[in-house]
Amino acid sequence: MSDFWRNTIKTEKNSKGKVKLSFKRILKIGFHLWRQFDDPYYSGFAAQIAYYFFMASIPMLIVLSQLLGLFDISIDFVRDWLNEHLSTQMSSTLGGLFTASSAAITNFFMIILALWSASSLSFSLSRLTTYTLSNGKYRFNFFTERLKAIPLAMLSIIVIALALIVYVYGEIIALKIFHSKYMLTFLSTIRTPMLAAFFCIAILSNYYLLPRIRVPISAVFPGAVVATIGIVLVTWVYSLFTITSTNHNILYGAFSNIVALMLWFYLISWVLCIGMMFNKSWDIHMRRGRLTPEKIKEYLVNQYGEKGEHMYSKLMIGDYDMTNRELDSIAVKMSRRFDPGYNSKREREIRELEEQQRVWERVEKERIAEIERKMAEENANGNIK
Repeated sequence: MSDFWRNTIKTEKNSKGKVKLSFKRILKIGFHLWRQFDDPYYSGFAAQIAYYFFMASIPMLIVLSQLLGLFDISIDFVRDWLNEHLSTQMSSTLGGLFTASSAAITNFFMIILALWSASSLSFSLSRLTTYTLSNGKYRFNFFTERLKAIPLAMLSIIVIALALIVYVYGEIIALKIFHSKYMLTFLSTIRTPMLAAFFCIAILSNYYLLPRIRVPISAVFPGAVVATIGIVLVTWVYSLFTITSTNHNILYGAFSNIVALMLWFYLISWVLCIGMMFNKSWDIHMRRGRLTPEKIKEYLVNQYGEKGEHMYSKLMIGDYDMTNRELDSIAVKMSRRFDPGYNSKREREIRELEEQQRVWERVEKERIAEIERKMAEENANGNIK
């Protein structure tokens, strides 16, 4: 069990307000993040998210080119960005995708592929964010979360398209609305910060909407800022690498461009993981008290209203959940029925857990009784005095 789930720190304020950020607290947050890397779930998940990034990126760019074409907007700015940030050969390979001939069937297929790939990406991020908030205690439901990921994927595609349109054609739009050259100059100056703000809003939306546990926006905002800064830095370093490195294709040959692109996606995936992990590290060491185990339970109970307590016990993994046969997954239920000997083995394990549970409950009752006895003795002694 990680430090986070053991931590029982409550909200702490000083005389002037919230706890202040200091070098010591930054150091604690950094080492707390480092300790989270001991969890193998994150190392494997970054690779999974990178794969879905790769799967979703190409069809999403093609769909984006088709959408911009409906408004008679050129996609040349994407080619310019590729030429600026990627190697010449990789930029040429990706740029060739936008010169493909248009066909209704192909466009429809690409839209379906983009939605499936993007929903897979949203689905992976959903599991990552929920796992982080519950520290692995959440019971995932594949079909429910997969269906939820589809509209979020569509929203992501729309947000990306709008962000690019505003970034590239914002000056023209502003000139038509405000009719002022001063406003045009001002918007041109803040165009890059606006794009960074768009990315921050997109990441914040994912951190807030994707988890099955609905937490306050303020609880995931620090990680969104860290992830935005991290993505900007990773992209800048990666662009320097592709520009300065001339022998990166020696090892992988013709596949070097794909490997380099996957490396970029992998680093971005790690940044998204670190951003979500940063939220709980910040909550612990800055004494915010928004993501403690008690608060997570409170959020879930409030989220489902009258059925809150029931849904909490159903969605969160308990120490003795195996004894509740109603919580068995489809795989376990089918194994009980068709796998010879599995049912008897499962029942034997349940009996052992039930015995452990009875022992634990007895010890807990004895502990509570002892505390009550001591308190009664102290009260009696106080009354005598």
